[in-house]
Amino acid sequence: MRPEVVIAVVSAVVSLVSVLLTAVATHRTTVTAHRLQQQSHQQAKVELAEELFRRYREPLLWSAQSLQSRIYNGIGRGFLHRYLHCGDPEDERYARDNTVFVLAEYLGWLEIIRRDQRFWDREAIVGAGSLFKAIGQTQHVLATEAFTGPFRLFRGQQRALGELMLTRTESSEVSSLEVMGYAAFCGRLDDDPQFAKWFDRLRTEVDTIEAAGYDGNTRLARLQDSLLDLIKLLDPAGGPLAVAPEARLPAEPGPLPQLQP
Repeated sequence: MRPEVVIAVVSAVVSLVSVLLTAVATHRTTVTAHRLQQQSHQQAKVELAEELFRRYREPLLWSAQSLQSRIYNGIGRGFLHRYLHCGDPEDERYARDNTVFVLAEYLGWLEIIRRDQRFWDREAIVGAGSLFKAIGQTQHVLATEAFTGPFRLFRGQQRALGELMLTRTESSEVSSLEVMGYAAFCGRLDDDPQFAKWFDRLRTEVDTIEAAGYDGNTRLARLQDSLLDLIKLLDPAGGPLAVAPEARLPAEPGPLPQLQP
């Protein structure tokens, strides 16, 4: 074979090998970049989920604590019996309207979480499944007709009351939903008849809670039990909101009936 032919063949082989090596390197670089992009995207999802969980954990914990405490004090320690008809208009209103408020406040935080959970990656949050199951348990206790007592709210009603409790806060950087405080709640009851109408039945039923005692309030006793389970999940270390065992009302034994109004 003539030298010039050999040189041409070698040159062609070298060029081909160079092209193949370049293609392989490019492919590896592309695969690595894609993998890194996926890892970065997954890490961003995890960070967002954890940030949202941290944002709502504390207000949900405090609202659940306020509601379970009012149930326990109202039924187990005679708070409503002592103040609901004490003759002091201010104390009587507080006993009635704040009892309704702590329920509505809890439902407000559940509505905010429901709206924002489309941004959550539940699988990225340790214990998220148990948390949402515990939340669902409290909603089910309120909705089911299997228990006696006042404050029965179907799921659509729970969402409506939660929606009414929402208020939007604005800052230079962000707009976010919050749950109104007790003062704003009382102001709306006084000044907004359409708002107050949604709460009329609950405000009347506070008297029923006071009159019925434990035997007539199995729904609220079971709700307190479910709220304490939720609090334990939100605060597993047993921080300042830890509840002593004796502060748990006896709930009816047996599983919750599978009724979904």
